[in-house]
Amino acid sequence: MSKKKITDQVNDNVIPFPGLTKKLIEKGLHALERKKFREAAQFFMQAKEFEPDHPDLNVGLVVSLVEIGHFEDAKVLCKELLQKGLGDYFQVVNIYLMILLHLNEHEEMVTTIEALFDEKEIPPDKEEQFERMLQFSKRVMNEKLAKTDKRDDEESTGRIEDLTLSGKNERDQLFVLSRLADRNIRQFVEEIHSFLKDKKAHPFLKTMAINILREQGYEKEVVIEKFSRQQKLIPANLPELSSTRFLLRLKARLEEKLEQINPTLMELAISILERHQFLLYPFLPEEHFDEWAAAYHFLASEYQGLEPTIFSIAEMYSISLNELEQKIKSAKELEEISSPII
Repeated sequence: MSKKKITDQVNDNVIPFPGLTKKLIEKGLHALERKKFREAAQFFMQAKEFEPDHPDLNVGLVVSLVEIGHFEDAKVLCKELLQKGLGDYFQVVNIYLMILLHLNEHEEMVTTIEALFDEKEIPPDKEEQFERMLQFSKRVMNEKLAKTDKRDDEESTGRIEDLTLSGKNERDQLFVLSRLADRNIRQFVEEIHSFLKDKKAHPFLKTMAINILREQGYEKEVVIEKFSRQQKLIPANLPELSSTRFLLRLKARLEEKLEQINPTLMELAISILERHQFLLYPFLPEEHFDEWAAAYHFLASEYQGLEPTIFSIAEMYSISLNELEQKIKSAKELEEISSPII
């Protein structure tokens, strides 16, 4: 339902009288406190008809729109508040960035955060948080680029196609793998075999390679080395990336814990989890699912600037503090592994 439709539903019931705007704002704030977000949005929209630039009602409306899932409407309103200078600037910026996270608009996030740093608008105690968010968005952007077929760009250079992997930089290896995905991989299988055993090859690219073999039903044994582990496996027998036990169990746990109380945080945690799974595949953990889920809950909370306590999250998932600390450390180490940059 659009913001206009919600407004249309309540306009017929509005009867102007002295102090109406104040009463509507008070009712909206009270509804927010009780987590009655749709009701709050209706009150704030009624108030906005009479006092469109009131800071409290606009911020309250943004929060309500976010909570009822109207992220595009909330984004438009946030930009309006920032342009008009309404509400607490840093609070509105925080909400705007959270909305961009949910919408996966990482390019806009990078632009916004870099502008905040350039203009020295970020309080010193928040600089580390915003730097983490900036690096996270850049990493996501790079990974999206890494999955894009650069065929036209490469062909426009007039180079003769070379589908070998050895001796190339990561950018060129990425291009080769993107081309091999459309070919019969069996004629290039020796090249893939050597690449999967190459200790220096990027784990992201190795996942691309093994997944190409899996998608093409390759039924012969290969050896893959990644993260100091080596394993013999048959690609055709591997589960799809979207249906691994690790991913499904952790997604279910995060949904159970967060879907009702903070769906935006849940989606961010799952987004980080999916990126990490791509790096790890096929060496995915087969135990300690609660600990891993809690670690992604913690990491996503940090990105959102929620400043969670490790104690409260350990208690929420009924796990030991020591085990959670180890999994957070492992997850952060994966975050440090950048995807191949084009």
